[in-house]
Amino acid sequence: MSGPVILGFGGYIISYTMIALGLYFGLRAVKII
Repeated sequence: MSGPVILGFGGYIISYTMIALGLYFGLRAVKII
């Protein structure tokens, strides 16, 4: 049971990190422009 939970939690962290990076670089691009 711990296996799928860890995989699901890891996927959530990865997706959240990707969204955060996208917003961060998006805001930086807007500031540069």
